[in-house]
Amino acid sequence: MRRALTMATVMSLAVLTAACSAEDEDAGTTPESSSQQESTQEQDDAQQSEEGMAVADDPACQGFFAGQGTPLSERAATQRDVVSSGDDLDPVGFSEVTLLSGRLMTLAEEAEGDHAALLERINAPFEEVNDAVVEEGTRTEDVIAIPDVDVSDSEAAQSELEEACAA
Repeated sequence: MRRALTMATVMSLAVLTAACSAEDEDAGTTPESSSQQESTQEQDDAQQSEEGMAVADDPACQGFFAGQGTPLSERAATQRDVVSSGDDLDPVGFSEVTLLSGRLMTLAEEAEGDHAALLERINAPFEEVNDAVVEEGTRTEDVIAIPDVDVSDSEAAQSELEEACAA
């Protein structure tokens, strides 16, 4: 019994080692070329939005539609749904609105011309919610009431920015 268990362990380790080696060989890459390929792929991915549209090389377009992690465009759409529902927020939900607003503000400050104005319009409902909560002094409460906010101009501005950024 002990011999069978030892044999099974040795075989498992051999299979695991072979599988790891096969993956490296199948990739046909060294760690250096693999990181170069990943870097090139990341750049290619950065040129695509979540809908698969090509994104202009403009930093504002890249920052809004591509970027790292969940694109700001997707986060803005999600948070617009949250804000427009009129439901109270918990501290985590409110912090997501606040963080998104801060990111959009920063991107708008770095953007030029029409893109900056569009980003400010996209951010308007999030700023309004943040300002109202700060004014009420309820941002540290367990339940945070938010005002009724019209998000239609924010949606329209996002559509306009998408058209402007399409390559």
